[in-house]
Amino acid sequence: MGERRGSGGGRRAVLGVPALALLLLPATAGPAVADTGRNDVRLVYCLADEHRGELRDAALRIGVVRRPAGTGGGVEAVEVPGRKGGVLSLDEWAERHRGDFERVCDALLAAAGDPPGASADQGGSGQGGFLDGVGLLAAGAALTLVGQMTERISAERRTRGRQLAAAVREFRRIAWLYLAAYEQDPDADHAEALRAREALSGLLALVPGPAPRSEAARRLADSLPLAEALPGSRDGQLLGPHERKSEASAVRTILDRQARDVGELLRPAPLWWLRSIRGNGRPTSPGGHHG
Repeated sequence: MGERRGSGGGRRAVLGVPALALLLLPATAGPAVADTGRNDVRLVYCLADEHRGELRDAALRIGVVRRPAGTGGGVEAVEVPGRKGGVLSLDEWAERHRGDFERVCDALLAAAGDPPGASADQGGSGQGGFLDGVGLLAAGAALTLVGQMTERISAERRTRGRQLAAAVREFRRIAWLYLAAYEQDPDADHAEALRAREALSGLLALVPGPAPRSEAARRLADSLPLAEALPGSRDGQLLGPHERKSEASAVRTILDRQARDVGELLRPAPLWWLRSIRGNGRPTSPGGHHG
């Protein structure tokens, strides 16, 4: 049980396939799952952007499809002869004419793998060599997809972080301008500060999970100051310069504290999962009566 027999396993070890690929290979090694694995490989490999042209050319050479007359249907279109045929995209052809697609894709896979007779020369059966090639292609495709997904998620996170940081800086800048004007005039224009607040609030609503992080982002969005203009009076009494300065100073303190809270939101997701497990997530700063 401890040692894998046969030349196929030895060849895989020599090729230096990554650990994840080796874990994926057994899924295609047995007859019970061979068809499923091969169908998955056909869809992933032959319909990938870089192989679609090769798939179309192979189908034309084998003769299961023809070139459509004119340019209708696009450069990837094929024409299936017969009463049930017609001009189809490669995806439609693969779905509606599965037998022809599998035949052409298998030929394409074989052409991309070892040359004819290589499996026999190395002591393996033809079917074993094919399954080895299918397994390697499946592993490579899976690794490629995982890598692309990871890079896309990382790029989206970086973009979201830059947008959020820029929105915080813009809101803080415009808010300080408004506060300076308010200290001089209680009727200072509040519209620009409100627009910057709404832009930041909208980005905070898009902060993804884990749940503790998205909940903290929502609390922070709700607590942002300057949802309304600062008061010019209170309890029927006009606020003088000293009172307005005190109001503005309190809002500045909140803005500085919330800028730090946004920095916390940009920390990696695993740290927020740990906070959820430990139950020690720090609440965001309240907006007070300035909300």
